[in-house]
Amino acid sequence: MRNALLGRALIGLFIVSGFAGLIYQSIWSHYLGLVLGHAAYAQTLVLGIFMGGMALGAWLASRRSTGWRNLILAYGIIELIIGVVGLVFHPLFVGYVDFSQQTVLPALSSPGLAHAYQWISGALLMVPQSVLLGMTFPILSAGYLRLAPNRAGEVLGGLYFSNSLGAAFGALATAFLLLPALGMPGTMMTAGILNIVVGIGAWVVWKLVTADPVPASSGETTSELPSEPSAELPRLAKVVLVASFVTGSTSFIYEIGWVRLLNQALGTTIHSFELMLAAFILGLAFGGWWVRRKAASIKDAIRYAAYAQVFMGLAALVSVVALAKSFHWVGWLMQSLARTDSGYTLFSGGSAIVSLLVMFPAAFFAGMTLPLFTLALLRNGGGEQQIGRVYAANTLGAIVGVLAMVHLLIPLMGVRLSLILAALADAALGLYLMRYVSPGVRTLGYALAGLATLAFTAFATIWGKHDPRVLAAGVFRTARAVVADGVQVPYLRDGKTATITASVGGDGTINISTNGKPDASLAPTLKQKPTGDEITMIMAGALPLVMHPDPKEVAVIGWGSGLTTHTLLGSPLPERVDTIEIEKGMYDGARVFGDRVKRAYEDPRSKLHVDDARTYFSMGNRKFDVIVSEPSNPWVSGVASLFTEEFYSFMRGHLKPGGMVVQWVQAYELNDELLATMVAALLEVFPDSELYVTNGGDLLILARTAEAVAPNWAALTVPDLSQELPRVGLGSPEQFALRRVGGPALLRNFVRTARAQAHSDFYPVVSLNAPRSRFKGETATSLLSIIDNGVPISEMLEKRVEVPAQLSQYDVHSRFAQSKRTALAIRESLLNGGANVEEYGDDPSLLPQTMSLLRQSESRVKDSEVLLWTRLVASVSQGSLSQLVSSEQQGVWSDPAWISRDEQPQAVLDVLDALDATADRDAGRMYASAMKVLDYPDEVVSVFLKEQMFIQAMVGALASGHPDRALALDKDRGGRVMISSRFNYAHAFLNTWATTLQQSPGQKD
Repeated sequence: MRNALLGRALIGLFIVSGFAGLIYQSIWSHYLGLVLGHAAYAQTLVLGIFMGGMALGAWLASRRSTGWRNLILAYGIIELIIGVVGLVFHPLFVGYVDFSQQTVLPALSSPGLAHAYQWISGALLMVPQSVLLGMTFPILSAGYLRLAPNRAGEVLGGLYFSNSLGAAFGALATAFLLLPALGMPGTMMTAGILNIVVGIGAWVVWKLVTADPVPASSGETTSELPSEPSAELPRLAKVVLVASFVTGSTSFIYEIGWVRLLNQALGTTIHSFELMLAAFILGLAFGGWWVRRKAASIKDAIRYAAYAQVFMGLAALVSVVALAKSFHWVGWLMQSLARTDSGYTLFSGGSAIVSLLVMFPAAFFAGMTLPLFTLALLRNGGGEQQIGRVYAANTLGAIVGVLAMVHLLIPLMGVRLSLILAALADAALGLYLMRYVSPGVRTLGYALAGLATLAFTAFATIWGKHDPRVLAAGVFRTARAVVADGVQVPYLRDGKTATITASVGGDGTINISTNGKPDASLAPTLKQKPTGDEITMIMAGALPLVMHPDPKEVAVIGWGSGLTTHTLLGSPLPERVDTIEIEKGMYDGARVFGDRVKRAYEDPRSKLHVDDARTYFSMGNRKFDVIVSEPSNPWVSGVASLFTEEFYSFMRGHLKPGGMVVQWVQAYELNDELLATMVAALLEVFPDSELYVTNGGDLLILARTAEAVAPNWAALTVPDLSQELPRVGLGSPEQFALRRVGGPALLRNFVRTARAQAHSDFYPVVSLNAPRSRFKGETATSLLSIIDNGVPISEMLEKRVEVPAQLSQYDVHSRFAQSKRTALAIRESLLNGGANVEEYGDDPSLLPQTMSLLRQSESRVKDSEVLLWTRLVASVSQGSLSQLVSSEQQGVWSDPAWISRDEQPQAVLDVLDALDATADRDAGRMYASAMKVLDYPDEVVSVFLKEQMFIQAMVGALASGHPDRALALDKDRGGRVMISSRFNYAHAFLNTWATTLQQSPGQKD
């Protein structure tokens, strides 16, 4: 009884150990992703080294532990060492990165040597703990068996179950609890502390065992295992070790294949990966639990293992079909859930269920095999050293499976066929084991297993086909399991890191996607209307040509469609353009864009490097005049590390004097707080940065290392560019100025308003929170609202140059161009009384209000109608007052010609004076006149105009150098003026601006 209680204590400790072990595996993926550059590569290396180290540790344990008397004490010491190493891992890693990037990689000009160094050195960081972790299972199993030798199967199954169960919870806790709360350093230290606690707990158990040993007469120490090896053991041991190797290989082929395909259904996020990992490990855990429960009744462990192998193969074949259906399950889930925080929680729960449906059955049978194989050897007199040997063979097989899947099987046959091949290997192994147990006898079970394998293979091959139109749909974003009718998929490739698809819509628009997430879309010819993406990619290439005095050497991070590289090469200024793309399939797939990206493929100045940006830049210490960074969305696993202070510092170190960075940031599927953390990181390294908006949801940040020089607009007049740029609304300096949001002062105030901390490699708040923003459909466009909300905030506070509306080219993709067009239409209506719907563009909602305002103003505004008049004035002025420059305001809001001032109510006159002050950009008058309007009761002046006047007064006070007035206004009237969503952000933004000036009077921003 006493030993049973101590055994339960050991199982409890092993749960905690498994919990800590998966923290290490998860966090190592994040750390090494910073070195290897892609989450998929990091996960592959971590899996390989983690399992390899554990194999070595298990082998060492099998060789050495049999001579150790106090195995539980040895286990405790190992856990203590693991914990201590975990406590010091972070500072060691930081020192390693600095040494690698500053000393080693610059000295290595060969990509092969650089990659070899990264993989070997990265492996060495994990090897000590991995080896020690590999020793824990065989040593604790042997130590526990010495306490309960009459319950071998229960011990093995129980420890395997407990460690795997802890690991499953560790994976979930890392992503959803520890990383958000503690960051990577704190999470790693937590794991170290847990290992130390386990070590101390094991020491306590050892003390209890040695202090009061159980007498042999008690029966607790009576062994069910033979003391001498059987005659069958040598042959059996060879078969079991090979079988353990094979099942280890196939299990991890399954894991990688499942993750790759589920990424396309659930989205490639940190949350989805950890949910998949937990589902896989949970299956392993319950397989061990089944063995624990049934061990006493199992007479022939090999025969049970044989059936487990066959069922594992059959379940894996079924999983291929389940994966094909998972897109439809996710589509139903997306359509059923509200886009809220609660909805995302339910989506995560649904993702877990989908992962379990795909992974759990095969993983369950995989979890049975290791305890059963070990039990078979122990019952044949193999001794406790067999525990380590089986574990070592299994984990060695896992390494081979990981490497073969990523570097051989996927490139050769794709993910789906790789899964089917692994399933056949498992079933074949099971059939061999059945034959081995009953040589020469074809039992009914053997025949049925063979027939089932054939039937299930046909089932998976036929019904498990993955429709390319499903893989390209991006169901986790669109809630559609299949792309629209008429869409064709001419290109699909399972690359080493992701699945790339290129699709062609019914209108000919070509789209290229990574794991179902669109990365670029282009019209097939220059004669067709451009897509929104085209504007962003062309502007990303054109900006540095204009803003840098001599952009000879340019680097582009991310191939995408190749259009940015194509644009850069449209100018003779760059002597070389190096494009770094980590997935070769993206480069190959983008060829479908044809002549639209021709120069990127054919110009001899264009150089492709299939590599990680950090590695490429570090090799030979390469430096550039311009770096254009075009990563995918920050919610994609691993991408957010390209938006951190550390990465920006790294990039700055690879710029020549006077160099600049152009950073593409997607404002869609992101919120203001997350965008602000990334902007804060960039400003820490590049204080002189300015923001541009290219379309409704994409931003470009131009970050300089030197003072701005006069733009070289002549760079855009060369034949190739002069044909391509005007088509996307970039044909003149005014079009670039129109898209400029603001400079350093504006960006710094944006960061302060969000109270954001600089995004760091080691505190991945963006990758942890952006998936939720994606699900909710959030946008980080609040900063844009201060440009076109009707009050000239940026123009007054940061001296933003407003482009005359008459010089702006209308562009359906440009928010500011649309607002300019609407403002011109309002101007035309007020000056000439016209009502041309077409002039109002795609949003004619202000037309009826403008016409109503004209009718209300034809004669004296009645006292009873002043409230309505001010409501109309609010709507019309907010659509035109900040969008028109002063010269365009004459007769509109400056000395308005559409209304006579004679005999008008005083409220009307005061409102006209306030609007006239804003039209003239007269800060002092803006404040004074707005304050007058604010004094009127709500029954006279509309609350919608009052909120506009409130913002106008704050701007006037700040622009005239009186932040104290702005703060006093906010304190006295802020709670009484209704602030709607239109001006809510502007209110917070101005309050932050005023507070900053008040606290630091000498600071201009």
